[in-house]
Amino acid sequence: QKRVSKEKQLHLAQKELNKYKEQLQSAETTKAQALDELEKARKAISDLTGKLNCINESKESATKATEACRLQAKELEAANSGHPLSNGTSTQAALEDARERYSSVIAELDGAKQELRRMRQEFSASMDARACAIQQAMDAAQAIQTNTDLAHALTKEITAANDSLARVKHAHLQAVEEHTNIMKSAEECSSDPAIEQKHKKLEALQKELLSETADDLEAKLTAKMAEVGMLQKQLASVKASQLDSLANITADLTEAKGVLYKVAEEEQAQRNLLESLKAELENVRKEHKELEAKEAEAENIAAELHLKLQSARAELDAALSSEAKGKGASDELLSTLEQLSLETKEAKAEADQMRLEAEDLKVEAESMRLALEEAEKRLRVALREAEEAKAAEASALDQINLLSEKTKAARASTSEHGANITISKEEYDSLNGKVNDADSLAGMKVAAALAQVEAVKASEKEALQKLESIRKEMEDTEVATNEAIRRAQMADAARKAVEGELKRWREREQKKWAAAELPPQAPVIQNKPDDVSKVLAAAPAPGATAKVRWSEKTVSSNNRKIERSSTLKKITLSSFSGIFHKKKTQAEVGMPSYLPGEKVM
Repeated sequence: QKRVSKEKQLHLAQKELNKYKEQLQSAETTKAQALDELEKARKAISDLTGKLNCINESKESATKATEACRLQAKELEAANSGHPLSNGTSTQAALEDARERYSSVIAELDGAKQELRRMRQEFSASMDARACAIQQAMDAAQAIQTNTDLAHALTKEITAANDSLARVKHAHLQAVEEHTNIMKSAEECSSDPAIEQKHKKLEALQKELLSETADDLEAKLTAKMAEVGMLQKQLASVKASQLDSLANITADLTEAKGVLYKVAEEEQAQRNLLESLKAELENVRKEHKELEAKEAEAENIAAELHLKLQSARAELDAALSSEAKGKGASDELLSTLEQLSLETKEAKAEADQMRLEAEDLKVEAESMRLALEEAEKRLRVALREAEEAKAAEASALDQINLLSEKTKAARASTSEHGANITISKEEYDSLNGKVNDADSLAGMKVAAALAQVEAVKASEKEALQKLESIRKEMEDTEVATNEAIRRAQMADAARKAVEGELKRWREREQKKWAAAELPPQAPVIQNKPDDVSKVLAAAPAPGATAKVRWSEKTVSSNNRKIERSSTLKKITLSSFSGIFHKKKTQAEVGMPSYLPGEKVM
């Protein structure tokens, strides 16, 4: 019975193990599904992030467009307030452009709102999927923990079964020994051969049964123990993999939570931005309404002013036609004066350039003078060295003569005694070489110093000549500049006289026009042209020349040449008096500028 109960327990344990295997497989499938859901949630989060970036860009562009519309509205308002006489068509075109931009901004804002709603829906769906994935991961972790606990309990039960089986074997062995002892005692007590044979058969059957049951139980126990070991290894590996996957899932979920928090913060920021854009849009609408009202008012004012402008333009055309004739002479005179002033400026600039060049030449002459002094010093040093060389040469010659005399005297004194004292040829040649080298060196130094002095004198002479020529050219330039200034002053006086006469004529015509409400007529110069003729008499006669042109200066490295050429441009000023006489005749032929009833002056 114990053996049967143990077999039943082993069978139940095998069933439990199969059941645990199925639970492990279901936990693995749940884990795979949770991982798939988590990957989908990650993809959804990345898509939402990209869409949020797109919406941010679109909102920034909408904000910029709104700001541009606002600035344009302010510019239009400033233009309408500052220039009420501006053209109505340009204002209308600008307002149409502003309306189009406004409508485009509204469309972009609507698109952004729709995109934000869709993103909110996707975000809520992704949050639900994330919660479901988290719940599945938690269920899988709980199932893994439960299976692990059950595996531990099953391992304990198997260990207890093994212990009980060992105890059963031990008890069986004890029973067999007792039975053997009993059989022995029975054999001793009984001598019946039949009983002995039956006992033998019974003993053989018991041994056979015990061997078969023991072998079967040991084989089954070994197989179950192997299965239990494999299951324990599988449980350990599954537990380790489940723990790793659970750690990865936890890390991924933490990261996903952070991303979702960021998305929520960005969504809040986008909501705030949308609210601010709504406020700005409301302000733009108000400004647009104000601009429309101001536009209508400006159109009315522009229509009234356009009528006034048409009437004033007709009057202005009549006045301009009469004034254009008087402007011709003044324009010609102004062009002449501008030409004279330009020539005066050029002459002044030329004089300044000549002064600068004179200063440069002075500096160059000073440097040449210093170089000449330095060369003279070098010449003195060279002459001093030449004199010293000559003195050394003379002393050397004296020494040679003294030495030769001493040798001669020694030879004469020694010839009597039959002995000869001589000097070597190398010593004699060296002494002669030193003398020749000293002579040639002194000559070379003197020649170089003289050549340098000559070159410095020549350059100084050339610089003095250039300085003299520049001084003469400066005098000529000053004379020409003074002449041009005098002529410009006379032309300016003539221009002022003409402008004064034209101003007086305009004042008289404006007074008459204001009194009679008539358009101005051609100018009638009441004064005699002698006032202008007195000014023009001081100007040069017809054919006089007034412009001085200077050519560019060319400077070379060794010889600086300054070329000056002056040409004369002819301008005629004899038309001044003719202009006034012509205007007078035109005024006498045309309509008089006085009112009816006035006396002709």
